[in-house]
Amino acid sequence: MQSSRFIVLFSLILLFAVVTNVILDQDSASDPIQIFAKNDPDLYMLNVNITRFTATGARQHKIKAEKFTHFPLTDTTTLKTPYMTLFATQDDTEPWDIAAKHGRLLPKVQVRDEIVELWEKVLAIQEDTNGNFLSIQTDSLTVYPEKDFAETDQKVYIDDNTGRTVAAGMKAYLEEGRFIFYSSHSQRVKTILLPTFD
Repeated sequence: MQSSRFIVLFSLILLFAVVTNVILDQDSASDPIQIFAKNDPDLYMLNVNITRFTATGARQHKIKAEKFTHFPLTDTTTLKTPYMTLFATQDDTEPWDIAAKHGRLLPKVQVRDEIVELWEKVLAIQEDTNGNFLSIQTDSLTVYPEKDFAETDQKVYIDDNTGRTVAAGMKAYLEEGRFIFYSSHSQRVKTILLPTFD
């Protein structure tokens, strides 16, 4: 009698151990619950050309890129070889053309305007029909298209028909043609003027 109770009790313990083991194996084999959501792209576009307009219907800026990739978690869009044109609001001012190898578009939200971050071989140029030009070269540039404003904390070269200025960084009010240059211990603001020939 005791031996049959022992066999039944032993069988129940063994059955409990087997069932527990099977349940634990199934839990470990299934995908674990992800605490953080993935920031996988939800959209990409190739050879894109997007134009943004002002409230009055005038062109504000245009962005072209080989590839746009949108990431929904952070609501950012990466840009491959972006080319951007900032159109002037004044009729007598030429537009700015800005190119880079890489970029990122941060959309307008309640607390900030739209931002375009550009990096690697950034070149911005403004040129008129008379051959007068102004160009900016740097490794990274943050552009605020709605304000016609750009800034960088990287070394920057500004060239025009009269010479070159080199600085450790800058703020540029593009439509006004006004620049604020920064210096550092290793990079002072330097300007070289070309000679004029009359």
